[in-house]
Amino acid sequence: MGQTNYIVAIELSSSKVTGAAGVETHNGIKIVATASTRADEFISKGIVRNVDKTSEAITNIINSLESDIIKEEGKDIMIKKAYVSLSGLTLRSMRSKATRTFDNYTKITEEIINGLEDDNDMQFIVPDGYVKVRSITQEYKIDGKTDRAPIGTLARTIEGHYLNIVIKKQFLDQLNESFRMANTEIADSFIAARMDADILLTKDDRRNGCALVNIGADTTTITVYNNDSLRKLAVLPLGSRNITRDLCNEQISYDQAEAIKMSSGYKSQIQETEPIDNNTVNEIIGGRMCEILQNVKFQIEESGELIGKIIFTGGGSRLKNFELLIEEYLPEFRVSIACDPQLAFECLPGVNTIGVFTTALYGLMNQGKDNCCECLEPTPVNNGGALFGEEEMNGKEPEEPVKKPEEKKPEEPKKNNKKGNGKNKSWGLGNLFGGFKDTMEGFIKTATSEDPEEQDSDNDE
Repeated sequence: MGQTNYIVAIELSSSKVTGAAGVETHNGIKIVATASTRADEFISKGIVRNVDKTSEAITNIINSLESDIIKEEGKDIMIKKAYVSLSGLTLRSMRSKATRTFDNYTKITEEIINGLEDDNDMQFIVPDGYVKVRSITQEYKIDGKTDRAPIGTLARTIEGHYLNIVIKKQFLDQLNESFRMANTEIADSFIAARMDADILLTKDDRRNGCALVNIGADTTTITVYNNDSLRKLAVLPLGSRNITRDLCNEQISYDQAEAIKMSSGYKSQIQETEPIDNNTVNEIIGGRMCEILQNVKFQIEESGELIGKIIFTGGGSRLKNFELLIEEYLPEFRVSIACDPQLAFECLPGVNTIGVFTTALYGLMNQGKDNCCECLEPTPVNNGGALFGEEEMNGKEPEEPVKKPEEKKPEEPKKNNKKGNGKNKSWGLGNLFGGFKDTMEGFIKTATSEDPEEQDSDNDE
């Protein structure tokens, strides 16, 4: 039987840490466990603020997944590594290009393309305090003309255009330290916004030009696509939690503010029993959402791409009457709100995916390739194949039922070279206990038999 491959994914966001484990089958991945815990006390704007609490949350997620796998699959396993998403305020894109010129018309080869990518890696200047996590090829220009598949063409000049994704080194260090403290290796990391796009955008959306906007708790992430390529990634330090904090300024508790935001939404009538009036709620929600949507519009315009559609996702887009805000502040765009993706994975009965399986977590499971778990196979207990039984290892003879001895003077035991019935079988190593055992057998059987011939008869059965 081949080894079972388990894929484990963990997403860290401003609101919660979520995890999932799946097993590879012939039909794809089957989800066998999920887990989730709140993260608002130690992750802010997608950035790890408290390494100790983050590592504790990761440990709790790992322990929960392991426990569910053991219970559902009946296998004792240990999670050794996980696939992780990258997101947060410090994530952004920067454009660059690399050029090669030839004396004569030269056929473009894969070697030249790889050399251009190496040139970009060497020439791109990473901002201080940042590290580059991805370099995405957008297109090539052959003698000034755009060509997305230049291999095989003749050119005097080739120019590669790239989009480089950078993130603050401090964030990566804190993320790595959190997983190290949780004794969990990061198998690989993927940009959450790109995984959202892989799942929520169609090929036509990418080709014709669109923006995907994820309004989260503390941040709003914008990705712009055109000609089937990512053109811009930006993260705003604003999210739906800003609305909750604004409502708290009206002298109500955080829980009350969150409940009013979710139940009332924009331009809805709230109950008279609420501690805040209807007009105030609409002004606060409208004002903050106006700020977020106007910043989204600015980032789209700054990309320089002509797009015809905006797709919204994330908790902020679930705000009641969100479409009215779109009509007021983004009337020039065609807008849609993405539905939660239908889970294409098979799930074990009883596995909870509601509120746990985000698009990013879904994408991580799709990207996972390596086995993330180690099976702890229990050592089989089989005295039949062992050198000695447990009692013999402790210097004792194995117990067996003994008849009540009759009052008769024991006779000298006969030497018996016949094989035993299995209970007193010799276990090898030069019959280390053989002499002692034969003597004891003779004594016991003489004491329990009236006739020595009966002893031989018992041994023959």
